[in-house]
Formats: sequence, structure tokens, C-alpha cells
Amino acid sequence: MPKLIDHLGERSNDWLAYDGDAHAIPPGAKVLLPLTEFREFAGTWRNHAAAIGVVLSPSDDPAMIAQEFDKLQLIAIDFPTFTDGRGYSLAKRLRDHYGWRGELRAIGDIARDQIYLLWRSGFDTFALRDDQSAPDAIIATRDFSAAYQPAGSRSGGSVSSRAFA
Repeated sequence: MPKLIDHLGERSNDWLAYDGDAHAIPPGAKVLLPLTEFREFAGTWRNHAAAIGVVLSPSDDPAMIAQEFDKLQLIAIDFPTFTDGRGYSLAKRLRDHYGWRGELRAIGDIARDQIYLLWRSGFDTFALRDDQSAPDAIIATRDFSAAYQPAGSRSGGSVSSRAFA
């Protein structure tokens, strides 16, 4: 299970990623579903899981889940490669256009150098690769003391004015 950090530090990851084997997800677990699984079997999963989250790939359209926000506690955006920046745009669209206020998690091939910019784009949590150090990634959140560009807002406050602890 990947290490998980947020702006306060390392935290436990109590979500189980669905990998095609429904029997591997115990009843009452928090389950993170691929978009196709969520769209096809959300009703079944609501009867089985304590909470449901969805994983969006870079090519997914957030409009496909915008009417389902009340069923979700987590949206994760996958970065399949370090150089694929479409997840930043997805995050901004989810926050600014569709009004997602729940947890937004970056997963996949994210690097230490991206964490500050991912946070400014609207991400709350970051699943680190096994080869990454959580303390080092948390330090990366403090790499910059000021931002030159405006960022979106969450809960009425400017993301660009928020500082990591």
C-alpha cells in the first residue's frame, strides 16, 4: 500500500484499490474504484463498502461523475507518467467548475517536485511510490514561500494564500 501524505504530514491510507477481484475487498471497507467499475456497479458497491471513491484517468471527463458527488468520499486522479500533466487540469475542473469539495488525491507517477504544484491545483493528498520518502516529500511542500500565479479556491479561501504546515 503506498505511503500517503497531506499538507500536515504522513497519514494512514485506509482505502483499498479495486483491482478486478471483488472478493479481495472485505465488506465495510473503503473502496477506490476505476471510473468504469463505479459507473457500472456503484449500486452494488454501496451495499458492500463503507465508502466509495473513484479513480479518474487523464482522459476521463469529470462531467461523468459530477452528478454523483454525493455518493463519493474521494476522487483520485492517476498520473500514469511523470510527464502527463492532464491531471492538473482535471483537478482544477473538479474544484472550480464542478465544485468538488471532498478529498482529491494524486496517485501514480508523481514526483517530489510536483507536490507543491499539485496542491496548488486542488489536490489534498498524495500517494507516494514505494521508492519515495514521506519526510522528503513533506519537505517539498515548503520548497516555495510565495506563488507568482493565482490558484483556484477551496471553501472560499485562496489556495495560493494557504501555506503548508
